Amino acid sequence: CAEMAMKNVMLLTLGLMIAGAVLAVSIGDFARDFRAEDWRGKQIQLSEIVKNQNVLLIFSRYIGCSWCQMFIIELHNRRKDIADTNTKVIILNLSPKDVLAKYDSPEDFQFDLVPDPERKIYELYGVKLDERKITGNVLWQSIRFLKYLGGYKYVSHGLDGPHYQAPACFIIGRDGKIKAMHLGKDVADNPKVDLIISELQKLNRN
Repeated sequence: CAEMAMKNVMLLTLGLMIAGAVLAVSIGDFARDFRAEDWRGKQIQLSEIVKNQNVLLIFSRYIGCSWCQMFIIELHNRRKDIADTNTKVIILNLSPKDVLAKYDSPEDFQFDLVPDPERKIYELYGVKLDERKITGNVLWQSIRFLKYLGGYKYVSHGLDGPHYQAPACFIIGRDGKIKAMHLGKDVADNPKVDLIISELQKLNRN
């Protein structure tokens, strides 16, 4: 079954981590299972969630990152469209729990915001740090998110963390497999929300 397959993948991945060679995931692979606690103390187990829902798994930078916050706002504004596809949104963040607790989230915020300052889940999915992640695309992404700038929330120590973390996004189906993915080419390279929703809608029709 999908749950057993995910557990087997998790065991294999842990072995690779011990060996110091975590492989990147690919479309069609079983998602790598993890257990974590979100910013409000709720326990999250990926393999349990995918029994009933699709998962949109997002890897962001620290919570003070303006591009990351604007992307969260854009997703939040489309929360009904996302919910209509029976999808749970999990957002990994490099800020620790005590810093995330200071984030003044949008009203009716329903996403699971998960602190991972040690980057354990980032490494599990092969989401790497790269000092080349500052590119010309940052300007265009800044223009894209300009309309959401008024919603930016300052967070004390919200900019603490590795500056060269690029975002990533994985869509996981209820069979536990990765259906689509986006690995950011720079620190501001988040996928278009319209494309995410289109992929979720296609997945929901299958």
